[in-house]
Amino acid sequence: MQQIVDYKNDAGNGYTNTLLCFMQLFVVSNRTNTYYFANNRNQHFAFNADEQFLPVYQLADEKNKKITHLDDFSDKFLAKCTLGEMISKYMVLVESEQKLLVMRPYQIYAVKAIVSCIHENRGNGYIWHTTGSGKTLTSFKASTLLKDNPDIEKCLFVVDRKDLDRQTREEFNKFQEGSVEENTNTETLVRRLLSTDYSDKVIVTTIQKLGLALDGNFRKENAQTYKERLEPLKNKRIVFIFDECHRSQFGDNHKAIKEFFPNAQLFGFTGTPIFDDNSSYKKVDGEMASYKTTEDIFQQRLHAYTITHAIDDRNVLRFHIDYFKGEGNVNPKPGEAISQQAVAKAILEKHDASTHYKRFNAGFCNGFY
Repeated sequence: MQQIVDYKNDAGNGYTNTLLCFMQLFVVSNRTNTYYFANNRNQHFAFNADEQFLPVYQLADEKNKKITHLDDFSDKFLAKCTLGEMISKYMVLVESEQKLLVMRPYQIYAVKAIVSCIHENRGNGYIWHTTGSGKTLTSFKASTLLKDNPDIEKCLFVVDRKDLDRQTREEFNKFQEGSVEENTNTETLVRRLLSTDYSDKVIVTTIQKLGLALDGNFRKENAQTYKERLEPLKNKRIVFIFDECHRSQFGDNHKAIKEFFPNAQLFGFTGTPIFDDNSSYKKVDGEMASYKTTEDIFQQRLHAYTITHAIDDRNVLRFHIDYFKGEGNVNPKPGEAISQQAVAKAILEKHDASTHYKRFNAGFCNGFY
């Protein structure tokens, strides 16, 4: 990889003045280990063996098992249809930075799973991809592919906070300028939902604005309610993609969406799905009570890429654990001030060593007494 960078930066080899400058994708291998990565301009193209500045990826199957040997890689990745699809569908130009991105295997499998589920009309589903794994790029690519699906009336990407609304919109527009517009209020959202313009087919909004739009009591001045105005969409095929769905889809909003859009398909992205052993939202069925899980809401898991996979791929930092044991013979109860003070003191004492003298300035702390 470093050799390719050196070739690219060598002014005397004609690399930037030949057809080689139009290459989109590199594959490098020593036969045992094989990697692929996107070509880019010099400012986005630098490799360091320790820091790995250049995003390089190894192929994996749908269960995240690595495919590293060149023979196996070639069979799966370099087949004509697969390679053509990779270049045409799963590479993204960040227009604002003139930077080319190639998607990671798990992102591609997630997009394919969503598109296939919609094409076959197989209900809802959720994507379990850990925090920091690039869910925004995955959801953007899924949305843009759905934009060209004539069977889909609208695709809504739904977030649960206003700041995430702005952040997601900016990220989408960074990938493709003008791909989504701002919904300043619920009225704007309703107008764009009713619009037939191609530019309004993908909409980014908050769950709060969507909830108001489906509330039969809200209207603009003396006009029809928002809900009445949306009646023409009632039986259309609408796709909802929820960011961090474990936070936003366990209340009345989910029920309102399903009731008003019976033909809708709902897909959720989450890094922390709710299972039976960590659920806290109770559902009651007759006299039996149990707790709602992510699968209760979204029916099926379409793909998983967990924290352990991300650590193995060096997408996120590994956990470093420091064990703490109090001094003396006193065993204070959990939550007592003296326990909290002792833990806080130990964290401060270890801070410089743990953060490489503040080179990294975030930490996750959990105390066990």
